[in-house]
Amino acid sequence: MEVNFFWKGNEFGFLEKIVMQSHLKVGHEPVMWLSGKPPNNKYWNEIESIIKIKNANDICPVDDFVKTGGNLVTAGDIWKFTFLYEKGGLYCDTDAFALKKFPDNTDWILASPQAPKRFSLGVLKAPPKQEVFYECIKLVKKKWGNVIVFSDIYRKYYGNTNPTHPNEAFYPYDWKECKKLFQKIELPTNSYSIHFYTKALKDLFKPSLKRRFTFFQHLEKNLKNYDENWCEKNPKSLLGRLYYWLENNREIKIYNIDIMAFVVYTDNNILKEKEVVEKSDDQKRIEQSKKKAMQDL
Repeated sequence: MEVNFFWKGNEFGFLEKIVMQSHLKVGHEPVMWLSGKPPNNKYWNEIESIIKIKNANDICPVDDFVKTGGNLVTAGDIWKFTFLYEKGGLYCDTDAFALKKFPDNTDWILASPQAPKRFSLGVLKAPPKQEVFYECIKLVKKKWGNVIVFSDIYRKYYGNTNPTHPNEAFYPYDWKECKKLFQKIELPTNSYSIHFYTKALKDLFKPSLKRRFTFFQHLEKNLKNYDENWCEKNPKSLLGRLYYWLENNREIKIYNIDIMAFVVYTDNNILKEKEVVEKSDDQKRIEQSKKKAMQDL
């Protein structure tokens, strides 16, 4: 299954790199549609040879759009609308980390934490030549608001904004909760992907007097510092677990002794599965296994 991404600029970082790796690991074929010069940094160099790269200008040149006042995020919106109209297929933002292979038995994928009022634009799948995308191209906003544009036009054509999949399937948490990436949280077992909300994360790290005593005062002050080294030091965080899953081919079991449940990470799935452990004569063996699993971290 091809998964299409759009990229422009040199700020291709650790989070974008592991997103590409995640799609490869679950069996997708990432296609990066590159606008302009390729990034010049180690993270791009590490994935450049293992993904397909195509010229984004073959779909839609966005330079003129940016020169007339559009930002890179909205430039990505006009590109994705054009791509989905012309080609159809599956589009993902470069911060949509794959947890397992996406469903391939449906023509549409539409979901959002804001449903049923609005869709999100981070993961979209549709057949080609859908008029809803053509109209979005004509009405795209240069700054912000294209989630509303798409949702309103979709409602005009189809009479509703009902998602095709449960929201948590592609967005386990809302963009306002983006800092959960650095915390120890559970994920729903029906999630296909997790959205990093990189733009929201970058905004959180901007200097602000209002954030002097926030969650981030005890963490790194720059999003770029959340890399492989940080993951190795914080293996129980969500980001650390995702990284550990990518870097290890063997099955990994991380036990939560407090609730007598365990998390199973395999090559095909990083989702949490709970199983109540009943007390038995074999309890000692189970506790020894838990201890060994924790040491593996």
